[in-house]
Amino acid sequence: MPNKDFLWRGTAYGGQFRVLAVEATHTAQKARDLHDLSPVNTLLMGKMLAAAAMLSLELKIPDSEVSLRVAGDGPVKGALAICTQAGDLRGYAFEPQLWLENAQDNFYPVKNLGKGMLTVIRSLPGRKPTSGSTRLVEGELAQNLAHYYEQSEQIPSAVDLGVLIDKDATVKAAGGFIIQQMPNADPLSADRVIDNLSRTPNVSDLLDMGLPIGDILARFVFPEGGLDLHPERAIRYRCNCSKDRFERALRLLTKQDLGEMLDGIDPECHFCSTSYHFSGEEIARLVSDKEKK
Repeated sequence: MPNKDFLWRGTAYGGQFRVLAVEATHTAQKARDLHDLSPVNTLLMGKMLAAAAMLSLELKIPDSEVSLRVAGDGPVKGALAICTQAGDLRGYAFEPQLWLENAQDNFYPVKNLGKGMLTVIRSLPGRKPTSGSTRLVEGELAQNLAHYYEQSEQIPSAVDLGVLIDKDATVKAAGGFIIQQMPNADPLSADRVIDNLSRTPNVSDLLDMGLPIGDILARFVFPEGGLDLHPERAIRYRCNCSKDRFERALRLLTKQDLGEMLDGIDPECHFCSTSYHFSGEEIARLVSDKEKK
């Protein structure tokens, strides 16, 4: 299946609003397949990957990345999604195969996160990562991300994220948009956008019907015109793990810790479930390297 996922960036009403948008169906399906996600986690990860992709549009420096993390004391526990400046996404759910006893609860991931935090971390090469956090509020991930923008970055924002799944948790559609009010925005224009948003159908249903995200915004959110939206870049689920990366991590362990692994180990990547085998001989070589230092 060809990758058709894409990020879009634009403005509306002559620069009064910034508009970010994404179609992420294939990316969400890839995450679902790699991690064998249950329905509640397919919904959560699909929305988080879409959100992280849009957050990456703020990155200007190559090799930088943004992380979106939610964590709570409820049964879902949380998830992490990361997107690079180039549009490569990866992530994982903390309880990937969780099924909730009440069938309806499996459609409300954030409700079942319980009390917790939403955190955004921006990592630029050669610099210390910066982060901001807000407590989880009632509603879905979209409301929590809007709350984060309002509280942590003081940017009035409307966020819409949608994931539609089939009975077998196959992702039929995933995507969303972020609309941010600029300081020069006319209050009447803001009221008009809010009113239009209140009457906009579920974005995942519209995507499933075959409407591109740009058409959704033009027809429902900005029907009076004034939307200037342009494609930015493709996105895809792509992990950056390798055996070399795992070896570098192993080299950080103590000689004693490595000595407990001399029968060989098979560490698995959290982000793509790829397993890398290290034989006893390879571990012994790492121990020997430490002894030489």
